Amino acid sequence: MEGILSIPTAITNLAVAEEALSLAPAERADLAKLLVQSLEGDSRTDEAIKADLTRRLEDLVSGKDSGLTFKQVFGPAA
Repeated sequence: MEGILSIPTAITNLAVAEEALSLAPAERADLAKLLVQSLEGDSRTDEAIKADLTRRLEDLVSGKDSGLTFKQVFGPAA
């Protein structure tokens, strides 16, 4: 039964790989970085993440952190 269940997964993985390989080199590099980062995990607890996000939001609202401009986030071509 396990072999039957793994066939659709293998086909899905192949389709994803084919799509990824059709990307431009820079886009593939970005995707590769994202995938590697997803394997590294985050050792923080949910509470620690919430505390960090709350602090960052408070910094933005108070003006202590001005955030990023549109061009800094999306690049000059955006």
